[in-house]
Amino acid sequence: TMDDLKPVTHLFAVDITLASGIKLLRQGFNYLIEWSKDARVGLLFSGNHTTNLFSLLFVKVFEITTSSYSHKKNALNFLDQVSSVYQQKYILTSLVGVDGTQAFIDEICKLAESNGLPSESFRSSLSEFSADEVRSHLSEAEKFLSTALGSESGVNAIFTNGRVTCPIDEGTFLSVDLHLLESIELKKRTKHIV
Repeated sequence: TMDDLKPVTHLFAVDITLASGIKLLRQGFNYLIEWSKDARVGLLFSGNHTTNLFSLLFVKVFEITTSSYSHKKNALNFLDQVSSVYQQKYILTSLVGVDGTQAFIDEICKLAESNGLPSESFRSSLSEFSADEVRSHLSEAEKFLSTALGSESGVNAIFTNGRVTCPIDEGTFLSVDLHLLESIELKKRTKHIV
């Protein structure tokens, strides 16, 4: 329906191999959890050739959640909690073994259960996922961002209705800034179209 349309779209381009990227992502969750009635958020994850298995699992969790459980009440809280665990324990870890990935999957499943999401669905999907497929998606996103932004890898950016805010470094962009960006976009450009 017309009431469901959002006049502002923020597309987050996040390098998942950088702590600053995950910090930006979590600010986006804060922005959504605080609730904006006029905006929505999309995600475009990128990585590089050194992207480890934990990072690929992290991306797969988002894919599963957004495709199957985005309508669930606690989906945002779940993704924010997964991002927090990833940021604290796994983002810079080079020790990727069967025990480590199983521990990460176990943590994801516990968080899913505590948020009312089916943990077994996550367990089976994450145990069988194709790392090469996720790596290929990240590579395509990296190529797109390199063309769109004219920069090398490792850049975090926000596209607001096509307007680019880039590069965003750690600690300079908070959820309140997203609210400000939304209000400017509405007032200066989108209000007239709506």
